[in-house]
Amino acid sequence: MDRSPRKRGWGPGLSAALTALACLGVLAALGAFFLGQQRQKERLQMEYISQTVASETYEALIYQMEKTRVLEGHLIETGGSYDGFAPIAQGLLEEPMVRSLVFAPGGIVRGVFPREGNEVLFGLDLNSDGLGNQEAQAAIQKGELFIAGPFQLVEGGVGVCGRLPVYLPNGRGEREYWGLVTVTLDYPAVFEGSPIQQVNEQGYACRIWRVNPDDRQAQTILETPRPIPPGASVMAREVAMFNATWTIWMAPLTQWYQRPSVWLCFLGGLFISLLAGVAVYSAGKVRQLRREEADREIQSLQLQLERKQANMLLSQISSHFFYHTLNALQALIVLKPEAAYKMAGDFSRYLRFNIDTITAEGGVVSFKEELRAVRAYVDINKEQLGDRLRVVYDVPGADFKIPALTVQPLVENAILHGIKPKVGGGTVSISLAEEAAFWRVAVEDDGVGFDPAGQGRGNSVGLPNLRSRIAQFPGCRLEVQSAPGEGTKIFLHVPKNLGISIET
Repeated sequence: MDRSPRKRGWGPGLSAALTALACLGVLAALGAFFLGQQRQKERLQMEYISQTVASETYEALIYQMEKTRVLEGHLIETGGSYDGFAPIAQGLLEEPMVRSLVFAPGGIVRGVFPREGNEVLFGLDLNSDGLGNQEAQAAIQKGELFIAGPFQLVEGGVGVCGRLPVYLPNGRGEREYWGLVTVTLDYPAVFEGSPIQQVNEQGYACRIWRVNPDDRQAQTILETPRPIPPGASVMAREVAMFNATWTIWMAPLTQWYQRPSVWLCFLGGLFISLLAGVAVYSAGKVRQLRREEADREIQSLQLQLERKQANMLLSQISSHFFYHTLNALQALIVLKPEAAYKMAGDFSRYLRFNIDTITAEGGVVSFKEELRAVRAYVDINKEQLGDRLRVVYDVPGADFKIPALTVQPLVENAILHGIKPKVGGGTVSISLAEEAAFWRVAVEDDGVGFDPAGQGRGNSVGLPNLRSRIAQFPGCRLEVQSAPGEGTKIFLHVPKNLGISIET
């Protein structure tokens, strides 16, 4: 009988167990990676939503706060008298959210429109320690428009006020402090229609708050119907609202560990790990080598795709336009902060669209999304070119699928190579017409024109490149009409069956 010791080695059971554990670890790492990607995506989306909420809230306020400039202009025109302001006030008070228009020479309220219902305001001393008066005193010290509120109004209810100090020329030609003008808006009516009401529908919660200067406590200004969950990790953004600082908090309604998909992925990972162990037990090394070879091929294809997509993106963003926009922003921040704020938003939308086109399914996007990027690009150029650039839109509310980055290059060409070289500037027209089987997008300019049969428009993004790109979409075509000195017309024909139609 052979009694030599039996050689022990790595049996299939132990190999399968080790493989299962390794697979579980890999899946856990992948899960953590994708969870991190998802949370990063959530953060980017929250940043976009908070920026939209801040922008539209600011636009709603700036529209109302411009009424203070009307009051200031009247005082400048009349030399400090508001006796004849009633007819003007009647037009300004047509909006139901406007509570009152106030003239306070020396900081003491002497003129109120409408008078009825606001008698209690007469004689109110904005230089005192009353609610909302700290902003009035800060406005006087800084000489700029300040926003106060929301706070309880002495005439009843809650409101938001714009305080603007007024300076009038004296006999020596110097500017002399006259007093304050105030526009009082009803709260929360001034924020009706705010996009914050739709934030819950996107799976997030939002709260806009400020530090009340009267009691130094946090004061909620706007909040979603479903508030931020207790203990949630919030993303904060501070925005300047007329020399006041408001803070926007954003957070997901559901935390990552509360999502059923996370637990399903965890259980799925366990199950897959067991299957991997069984596969290694039954198939061995051959299956492993094949899987590694397939992984390498997938990674190689993904790398090629990423390079192609990155090259496509970089080809669409002109470094000349990029640097000029940043330089313009730098100047506007000092000279025209509100214009700088709008240009930054336009530039953000322009870049975001160009970046999003990388992952556009099938290489097509919504026409409305393309047009939104076009408008952002146009607004940036209008800020830089001023009256030399005029843009006319004749675009109905229709929406449809269109090859990505097709209308935008046409508008860029029209501005850069048609209008900019022309003395005195010109007009670019963008229109949309519906035909029986296709949509026709027209981009026209009355610029310097060019010879379509020649070498094209200098250093433009290239009509040949655009033709080559849209040739990948059956039925799409370009039609170019131009001549030197006669402007340019370019028609983009997009078949209606290019992609699934979009519900409007």
